[in-house]
Amino acid sequence: MYEVRVTANFSAAHNIRNYDGKCESLHGHSWKVEACVKGTTLNRLGFVHDFRTVKDTLKEVLSKFDHAYINEVAPFDKTNPTAENLASYIFSEMKKKYSELVEVSVWESEDARAVFRAE
Repeated sequence: MYEVRVTANFSAAHNIRNYDGKCESLHGHSWKVEACVKGTTLNRLGFVHDFRTVKDTLKEVLSKFDHAYINEVAPFDKTNPTAENLASYIFSEMKKKYSELVEVSVWESEDARAVFRAE
């Protein structure tokens, strides 16, 4: 089994609605997102998936959040924009192009990340 992992970054603000703590206030992060696509065979060039095309897809999905207030971007205008919910949303959007997608990780800081994984 082969895996290709790519990362991309974006900066955005959010707040967690109805949270009893500092995160209920508007604040921002430099988010890091990693997507993992698997495969069992390589193409004629020796790729399971081209890093560039996977990364381009990830960047396209993230573009709506970059330098935005995530709470105003659908579906997070109704759903809390937690790292977990972001990971799930990004996974579902990337899965439309990559059926072999197995995992999306979202870091909101260097030491805190959420993972959504296909089961």
